[in-house]
Amino acid sequence: MVSSNKFIANKTIMAEETITKEQIYVVTTPDHFPEKGFDLASLIANAHEKNVCFLYITKGKSDIEMANSTLSSWCTQYQDKLKCSATYHILEDDDDFTDFMERNEAAAVVFELSEKGVNKECKNALNLCRQLRIPYYFIKSNQTPSFKRVLVPIGFLVEEKEKGVFCSGMGRIYHSEILLMTAKDYGSRAKQNTEEIQALMDKQSLPYQFITAEKDSFKVELEAMKKVEELNASLLMISASRDYGMDDIIFGPKEQKVITKCTIPVMVINPRKDLYALCT
Repeated sequence: MVSSNKFIANKTIMAEETITKEQIYVVTTPDHFPEKGFDLASLIANAHEKNVCFLYITKGKSDIEMANSTLSSWCTQYQDKLKCSATYHILEDDDDFTDFMERNEAAAVVFELSEKGVNKECKNALNLCRQLRIPYYFIKSNQTPSFKRVLVPIGFLVEEKEKGVFCSGMGRIYHSEILLMTAKDYGSRAKQNTEEIQALMDKQSLPYQFITAEKDSFKVELEAMKKVEELNASLLMISASRDYGMDDIIFGPKEQKVITKCTIPVMVINPRKDLYALCT
C-alpha cells in the first residue's frame, strides 16, 4: 500500500495550489485505464524524474465522486512503476485547457487513442492542444512506446529548426537514434533547417542519419508516416499546421491524417515561434 504522501488524492476537485508543477499528463476517463498512454507517460516521466498525472475533463459534477475513487485507485495501483509520484486531477469543462496547462507548467500531454476510452479519434485532442507550448503525444492501444529510433521530417518553415532542441534532448536522455528526413523542395530552406539540427547533434556527438524524401514540405510528414515500418522507426515527430485552411477545417489537418494512419506513436509540436518550451 502506498502511503498517502505518494499521490495526491482529490476529495472533490484538486485545489489549484496543490497541483505539482511540470507533470506528464495523461488525458483519460475513469471508465477506461489508458495502459499504453500511461506506459508512454511513465517512460517520459521516469527519464526526467517527473510525476504522471491522470487528467479527467468532466462534463458535469455528477460523476466526480466516482472519478475520484477510480483515479485515486489508479495512483495507488501504478505508483510502483514510477520514480516519482502518480497524481490525478479532475478538470471542469469550463476551465480552459491551455490556461490550465500553462498555470501548472505542464511538461507534456499524452493521449491514448482507443475505442474503449475517451479519445476515439484525435480531432478533439488536436483542438484542445492548438495553443500549447509543450509537446503532445498520441499512442494507440496496440502500439509500444519507445524513443529508440525517432523519425523527424523537416520542412521549409523557419520554426522547423526547433525540432533540433527535441532531437538533441532525445539523443542525450533516451539515447535515441534520430532519422532526419529533409523535404525535397526546390528551395534550400528545408536543407538549411536540417543543417542547423545536424550541427546541434554534432556538437553533442549524438547519433543520427539522413533519410531520403521524395515529397516536398507540404507532404513530407505524410510520406514519413508511410515509411515508419520500413525504417523501423519507433516514434514520429511532426509539427502541427501553422494555420488551418478551409480544407483543413472540412477534411481535417494533415496532422490528423498522420496520427490516424500512423502505426507508431506520434509526437506533435506547435510550429509558432512564440510557442516553445524545452521538454523532450
